[in-house]
Amino acid sequence: MEKKKVSELLKNADREAFIDIIAKMSEHGPESEKVIKDWHKRNSEKYHKKAVAGELEECWEEARAVISEFNEYGGGPESDEEEACDHLWRMDELVKEHDIDWEDRVEILDEMLEEFYEGNSGFDDILIDVASSFCKSEQEQRYLADKLASGYSGYYRDYAAHIYKNLGDEEQFLQTKLANLRYGLDYIEVAKYYAKAKDRAKELEYIWKGLQNCSGRLDELIEYIAPVYIKEENDKELKRLFDFVKKTKWDVNIVAMAKQMYRYAGQKGDYASRKKMLLLILDTCDRDEVKKWFEVCKKELSQEDWQKEYEKILEKVRHKDLKFYLDICMDTGREKEVLKYLQDAGYRYDYWGIDYNQYFSSRLAQFYPDEIVQIYWREVEGLLRASNSKNYETAVSFLRKIKALMKKNKKQAEWEEKFSELKETHKRKRSFMALVSKL
Repeated sequence: MEKKKVSELLKNADREAFIDIIAKMSEHGPESEKVIKDWHKRNSEKYHKKAVAGELEECWEEARAVISEFNEYGGGPESDEEEACDHLWRMDELVKEHDIDWEDRVEILDEMLEEFYEGNSGFDDILIDVASSFCKSEQEQRYLADKLASGYSGYYRDYAAHIYKNLGDEEQFLQTKLANLRYGLDYIEVAKYYAKAKDRAKELEYIWKGLQNCSGRLDELIEYIAPVYIKEENDKELKRLFDFVKKTKWDVNIVAMAKQMYRYAGQKGDYASRKKMLLLILDTCDRDEVKKWFEVCKKELSQEDWQKEYEKILEKVRHKDLKFYLDICMDTGREKEVLKYLQDAGYRYDYWGIDYNQYFSSRLAQFYPDEIVQIYWREVEGLLRASNSKNYETAVSFLRKIKALMKKNKKQAEWEEKFSELKETHKRKRSFMALVSKL
């Protein structure tokens, strides 16, 4: 029977009839059964893929409704943001766990990038993360890279460049980087490209272009090129680099260069240059590094130079890290200087961390008990002026210390007199009075 006639016969058959016909066909040998099973497998997979693609589209529609609104108004409710993110992460799961046709993915991908290019929703990062998951094959990844490379965002143009690099397209990587040179690291990546190609002239050219033109992170360029000149013992180029860096007048750049020159001086056994660089490092380093470089100076400077430079070194430390400076004073018999600082500070408990938890004053009490008691009374008055229960508790902790110090120094009567005056002055502060009743 012709296929057309079979189709006509089956056109009006109901579901039960179809099942009966298929069952009877399967009885006509393994070939018939195989045909039926193959058909079922193909169509099951087809319907499953269709269902998954449908869920993917639904998730995107829900997410896009929120993202579009956020793009229009520059944000929105946190609950809406969380809902949109949930839909986006579900999309991420679907494309990772299922084989969804590119035709179904790319349509949504393009719409995601449209919302991304609006750039006002706050969803930029998650949109690109999900978009990256959409692109599985090299061709698809290139599609995304091409889209991002032509966009407005320097960060994501750089992202595109690294997609090209991961795909092994070094030339496209280079061209994309050259079109988006901004920070020190951008110039370094171009320099590394030419270094790999054994083009030394181009490598150095782009490092110097970066030094002269980059919009930030110059220190990374210094840390790249200085070791090259040091390895070559190229004093001329090192001087040129050092002179250039000093002209920038930025501590982060100067300290980066000074550290390189310090190591170079050590390599050459040049004590005078090493000393000069040590002092420059201490002068330009971050607060977090002050203690480290102070100790290096102490260790590496000659006894004569240490004594000669000591006060200047201390001043550099004081300027950068006051707490560490006062620690040094406490350890070197200059306790009176620490006391004076505390006395001159005035009431500053709420926002001043130098003597937090009485870090210095508790140690000074053994040398200057009366002076520390006066500082504590000042703190109590300041805390009581700012009326709240937390301040009251802190004030009481100071009063306990005052009481103990005055008792130890046989000033019990004076304590009782001043304590009575304090209670009388602040008797309307019921919470405070309840706390001090235990004293």
